[in-house]
Amino acid sequence: MEKKKFNPLFWKISVVFFFLLAIVGVVHVYISYKYSTEYLEEVDQRLNRDTAKNIIENSTPFYNGQVIKPALNEMFHHVRAINPNLEVYLVNPTGQILAWYPPEKNLKSRTIDLVPIKGFINDKEKKFIKGDDPLNPSTKKAFSAHPLTMNNMLYAYIYVVLNGEKEKPNTDALFTSYLLQISFRTMGVTLFFTFVIGLLIINTITRNYSKILHVMQQFKQGDLTARVDLETIGSEKPLAEIFNEMADILTNNINKLKEVENLRRELIANVSHDLRTPIAIIRGYLETLQIKENSISAEDRKRYIDTVSKSSEKLEKLVNELFELSKLEANQIKPEKEPFIISELVNDIGTKYNLIAKTKNITIETFLSKELAPVFADISLIERVIQNLLDNAIKFTPENGHITIVTEKCHNDHVKISISDNGIGIPDKDRERIFARYYRSDNYSDIKNSTGLGLAIVKKILDLHDGTLEVQSIEGKGSSFIFRLKCSS
Repeated sequence: MEKKKFNPLFWKISVVFFFLLAIVGVVHVYISYKYSTEYLEEVDQRLNRDTAKNIIENSTPFYNGQVIKPALNEMFHHVRAINPNLEVYLVNPTGQILAWYPPEKNLKSRTIDLVPIKGFINDKEKKFIKGDDPLNPSTKKAFSAHPLTMNNMLYAYIYVVLNGEKEKPNTDALFTSYLLQISFRTMGVTLFFTFVIGLLIINTITRNYSKILHVMQQFKQGDLTARVDLETIGSEKPLAEIFNEMADILTNNINKLKEVENLRRELIANVSHDLRTPIAIIRGYLETLQIKENSISAEDRKRYIDTVSKSSEKLEKLVNELFELSKLEANQIKPEKEPFIISELVNDIGTKYNLIAKTKNITIETFLSKELAPVFADISLIERVIQNLLDNAIKFTPENGHITIVTEKCHNDHVKISISDNGIGIPDKDRERIFARYYRSDNYSDIKNSTGLGLAIVKKILDLHDGTLEVQSIEGKGSSFIFRLKCSS
């Protein structure tokens, strides 16, 4: 049974989620307490909105602009009977406090802001308004207010703080305790279920990511076949598909690198063999010439020197082709393109190669179209392409064979050049790899002066020209190499 894997992503998200819920809970308690308190004060103000008015209707502490002490005391006595928690203030029209109840309290402020009082008196919509508390100037409280007038003259305001200080600590403590209990219980239950449900959701989401991460770790550790099973992945399927595609690309690139490495080793082996043979021949014949310098006949001397010369030519050709291919692979050769008539170039090269072909009694025929537009390419590089293809055709065509070169116009403003022979052909197993770099078929090992690099050079040159190269061949009957070049615009 596979051991259950630790999911660090799940726990990280869970911890962050827990702290976020805790912060939300604290904010919830604070907001609940704050707005509940304000709501209760608003309710208190609505229920006791006419308190100041009722006090005035039952007492008139002013006469001719003077405070009547007995009447004022009677008013305060009336307030004490109604609600001992009320704080009552007699305020003149400038905001100065003239008298207050309970009288034993020491005022910390002798003035009251009249703006809330006037707003309260003139408010027809009965909005919630807070005013000053002379006993606690730093706080605002719910109040009731009413003007005291006689003969349409304003003498003062009756200003009543509804939640007085006398029993405030006890009532506030009780209310606060009750409200906090409700808030914390509600928050606790809500957070618990939210956290549990959140963990289930987080686990569902991160489980898929954990699977993908596990496959990535396997791939990192060298298991190139590791892929995410898309059938077991939900909404994270696009991410899994991207990883699988990237893994496929990396695997293909690694396989190609391994293939190139194998081809490189084959090249080194082939080149070592090809270099060793002409060097050994040259060295052997030169040593023979040195040893038999005085006794060798003129005929043998000429034959030895010819052999050394041919081996030197083969060695030079091999080195040159290796050097040329390495420069093409390193992109050190930049085509110097210009418009020219391809049929003229093919005709010149065909004429030169007729002399070479006659040594094997091979005929070269050319069928050149006269209606071709100029192609846009590097003349020397395209000449190299045609030469390499003709070299191959002559090498692999038996005596008394024939080679055909055809130029013609094809679609999409391209010119097609075909070089065909009736030689030994190309085996099916080699046809797909014949243009691969560093490749030479074992069937051609008995062909003299073959380096196996000619077609690789041809393919690379045509790639630099954005041209195409294809082969059509029947083993034992011959081959046709076809390439296309873009016409000059």
